[in-house]
Amino acid sequence: MLYELLKPVAGIALRWYYRSVSVAGRQRIPESGPVFLAVNHPNAMVDALVVAWTTRRRVGFTAKSTIFANPLLSAFLRSVGAIPLKRVSDMAKASDAITPVLDPSRNADSFRAVSLALAAGRAIVVFPEGKSHSEPQLAPLRTGLARMALQARDTMGVRGIQIVPIGLLFEMKEQPRSEVLVQVGAPILVDSIESNEHAVESLTALVAERLEAVTLNFESAEDAARIAAVGDTLAALLEPVSSLGEGGPSLSSRLAMTRRAERVRKALEHVPSVELTEVVAEFERRLELFRTRLAAERIAASDLFIDVSATPGARFAIREALLAAVLIPVSWWGRLTHWLPIRITRWLALRSARNRDDPAMYTIVIGLVLVVAAYAVQTVIVGVLFGFWWSMPFLLSLVPSASSEMRYGDRARRRTERMRAYLRFRQEPQLRAELLAEADWLRKEAGVIEQRLSFVA
Repeated sequence: MLYELLKPVAGIALRWYYRSVSVAGRQRIPESGPVFLAVNHPNAMVDALVVAWTTRRRVGFTAKSTIFANPLLSAFLRSVGAIPLKRVSDMAKASDAITPVLDPSRNADSFRAVSLALAAGRAIVVFPEGKSHSEPQLAPLRTGLARMALQARDTMGVRGIQIVPIGLLFEMKEQPRSEVLVQVGAPILVDSIESNEHAVESLTALVAERLEAVTLNFESAEDAARIAAVGDTLAALLEPVSSLGEGGPSLSSRLAMTRRAERVRKALEHVPSVELTEVVAEFERRLELFRTRLAAERIAASDLFIDVSATPGARFAIREALLAAVLIPVSWWGRLTHWLPIRITRWLALRSARNRDDPAMYTIVIGLVLVVAAYAVQTVIVGVLFGFWWSMPFLLSLVPSASSEMRYGDRARRRTERMRAYLRFRQEPQLRAELLAEADWLRKEAGVIEQRLSFVA
């Protein structure tokens, strides 16, 4: 019951913090039957909220045992289906030992609880990296997932267990109004794994391979930033948008292009061609100059191809004016009633944050408390001043108006950027011609490089 009540609340919190949370491959998650959801762990508690919100069926979780130390928190976590696991690192901290003595039975009760949940046909979320982190690649996977799956199959006789890899890809995890993509990979049938002394290692390696296929993995943060910039720009150039009302390429498209760019970079390492290396270096140089010029001109790459004739511009202006007439009052109502609790929440979250994992988590947790408290106080004040029958419509207006304010704010910012590009291009057609010519060269050269490295564009 508590899980069902909290799931929509988590969804509202996520939609308020992130501009969009989209899912690719949701159909790969079985609607019933025993399943592990093996998820990468880039964003602390937010990862669990994202998985729970985007998965249609109810899911349980495994979590480090240390967070169950508080009796109240432990009761809450167990009520929503969390199962504690004792990690080696937690045992080391508890014993102050550099190398703790491993107790194979330390998780016997937890493993049995997981097996019983699987036997009942439930879904269990596991973060096999064992910790949340901000590294640009997956951490080495722990063997706990494989051991739980094989124990449930071999000891408890649970058949039909599937392990579904899920990649959580955050555009900028600490940044409000950024985007999130949940990418679901090909399931693993545990029954297909041979039962032998190498089964745990084999299954762990297979899970790692499937997780790598749905995440982005780079050798360094610098490589990640550089290749992502290439992917973002090429996605905008290869998916041209002519309508003023359309948005730019989706996060899914940008990440797919980033993967292609990374494959090209890795392939280049194995091609002993000085000439091709120089071609790629020249491409990267011109792409960086192109990005720098766009930034200086305050023009998004996705705005290069918009129709700058008069009629589309007039239609766009009329439509946006009509939308503004309807949405601005609602938006301002949401801002008026939420400005103070959200501003305090953000201040406290940033003040408390110690790393990139913290801002989103703290904002959501603190925000839930402060926003609910603000709702209660404001509703009581309205009830005292105007009566009960006014306080109820007031209360019911709060969540929709706040959602409208955030959505319309996103739209207004994008509208301003697009209209700035539209007016600039109408005033300076030569600027647009120069940018389009360079964009065309970059598109063609990217295709040539990819083909020369034996990839299909």
